Amino acid sequence: MLLAAALFGVPAAAQGLPAPLPQVQLAPQVAQARFAVLIPEVILRRPVPDPAAETEIMRALIGTGYRVVDPGTQKRNAERNLLRGQDLSALPDLKSRLDADYLVTGEAFAEEYGRVAGDLRGYTARLEVKVIDLASGQVVFSEAFQGSGVSTTDAVAGKTALMNVGRQAGQKLPALLNQVLQGQTAVAQRAYMVRILTPASFTQVRALSTRLKAAGAREVMVRSVDAGGALLEVVADGDASDVATLLESQGLSVTGLTGNEISVRY
Repeated sequence: MLLAAALFGVPAAAQGLPAPLPQVQLAPQVAQARFAVLIPEVILRRPVPDPAAETEIMRALIGTGYRVVDPGTQKRNAERNLLRGQDLSALPDLKSRLDADYLVTGEAFAEEYGRVAGDLRGYTARLEVKVIDLASGQVVFSEAFQGSGVSTTDAVAGKTALMNVGRQAGQKLPALLNQVLQGQTAVAQRAYMVRILTPASFTQVRALSTRLKAAGAREVMVRSVDAGGALLEVVADGDASDVATLLESQGLSVTGLTGNEISVRY
């Protein structure tokens, strides 16, 4: 069947084979960030235990150089079920539980659209993807994809549709994410978590916030101040390295940069 398809000029993706992955030159800070991929899927409103779209997105990210963490099957299933219930209050805990900086999540579902040729069943699939910065909870990327699939059974047709829509997303996500995480798109204003690791008074932190805004930050919010230091949320254009440079221009020493989290000392 694949030979016949090839002879008639049918593209590889239509034959059930993945298209070659795009070539993406990842920025250093993007290549160092850790991504977890957890996308709940349903076929005819029934949960899918081994998601196909999620697998294709993981394959695409890994194949283009992203660091994708694997928490293990048992934990993956538990966290996916948590996300299926839309319990976004658990996001701060996911950062430590998954050991990730970003979460690629969303929803994928396949539905029947009827018979096609002969006894083949036809299914359509929709995949909604969002990428969340687990340090701040900010959605840094969101997009929807659609696909379809056919087979002799409902289960396989639905699975094929989910796989195909995952492959569509996998062709676009690596390059788009690389741009978004460098602040090169319309979603340039992003939130960065700045941890001050040395003791500071509230007055010092407020003064720093004022200086950062005067130097170009869009917004600075004081999340916490205690004996161990402080936590700021800085909304700014550009990527994390740009914010790190901004912080150093205000007399701080950057001691760590992971994903969207920057550690500094006075």
